[in-house]
Amino acid sequence: MTGETAATPAATPATPTRGPILDGLRVLDLSHQYSGALSASLLADLGANVTAVEHPTKTAIRTMLPRKGEQSMWWSVIQRGKRVITLDISTERGRELAIELARGAQVICENFRPGTLEKWGLGPDDLAAAGVNAVMLRISGFGQTGPESSRPGFGTIAEAISGFAHLNGEPDGPPTFPSTTLADGVAATFGAFGIMAALWGKAHNGPATGVEVVDMALYEGLFRIIPTQIASYHQFGTAPHRPGNKLTSHGVLRNLFRSAEGKWFVVSAVGPTAIRRVLAAAEAVPQMARVDAGVMMSDPEAVVEFLDECVELLHRWAAKWDWDTLSKRLAEADAVHQLVFSAEDIVAEPQYHARHDLIEVPDEILGPVLMQGVVPKFPSREHTVGHAGPARGADNTTVFTELGLDEATIAALREDGVI
Repeated sequence: MTGETAATPAATPATPTRGPILDGLRVLDLSHQYSGALSASLLADLGANVTAVEHPTKTAIRTMLPRKGEQSMWWSVIQRGKRVITLDISTERGRELAIELARGAQVICENFRPGTLEKWGLGPDDLAAAGVNAVMLRISGFGQTGPESSRPGFGTIAEAISGFAHLNGEPDGPPTFPSTTLADGVAATFGAFGIMAALWGKAHNGPATGVEVVDMALYEGLFRIIPTQIASYHQFGTAPHRPGNKLTSHGVLRNLFRSAEGKWFVVSAVGPTAIRRVLAAAEAVPQMARVDAGVMMSDPEAVVEFLDECVELLHRWAAKWDWDTLSKRLAEADAVHQLVFSAEDIVAEPQYHARHDLIEVPDEILGPVLMQGVVPKFPSREHTVGHAGPARGADNTTVFTELGLDEATIAALREDGVI
């Protein structure tokens, strides 16, 4: 330890005393791909009343692996807590019903290629002319404007064009893409943020009527959270290159290490105090002395050289000891460190359970399904996910009856392939 007082553990979360924070918010989810559906899902998690529109026969998310029988795990998670109906909005009758649904919504989410909804008479201007008063999130590969706006795009394209892939991987290897939907997830989160900002704007800054568009290109969220690639290029004239697991080029002591029995773990240290703690765990006395002497404020090249030296020292240190010994020494030094978790490790980790980050959600096909909990937390509010992604058209009768349609009309729409 360095003589500093250790942080006090957070207090036990309070018992919720109020309902969900977005209770009463009405959302119409027209999304047919993951990013838009995730934005709506984040709102549903916090209590919004979300009605998701699915094509009567063609649903890309349902085809995604892994599946148990015909049930995609993607569908179970991304459509949880939503009412799901079928509706072909490309038909005239489907368009009319979509407008009726939109009139009852405060938020609309969609992620079609730009121009598609306009072609069907469901663009923002069409909806506004029909009396819709809502915020409309539009996520697309390249946004609603610009020379590339008409191009199709999925998350991998966004990870390529944002600079993210170029910055990941070993220095002498190819660019590396994430193994999950990173760009989609970041865009969805920014989209949900944009929705809430637009709702505030409509409520407080006017105009309070019409359709307020939130325009989100799939690559823009990921591009926004990469802090220095553009500023560095502008100031130094060179594009940052992928550093592998090291961040010494940022003045940060971070890397992936392997213990004697083959367990992978990371340490991360930003600033002299944190770096000294890691070195103290490894009993690297000469390097600690250099930190104390102010090496971290020396010439940038000297800083990188010093941190590279520390990384190599830590590799040798880690290889000598089992994980339990390494973890004990790092913890005693108050150094930031973490074993690399698999899904098996996550499910067994008490911290996840204490925070309700793992929840069992009822699935009418699969039974209870363990999945991630609600994020973020509102300690005074309830957080309940009522069900996993339901069967196709599970809520057709309920939702269309609410629009005033009788059983015969609903049956005719089903017969005509509209729902």
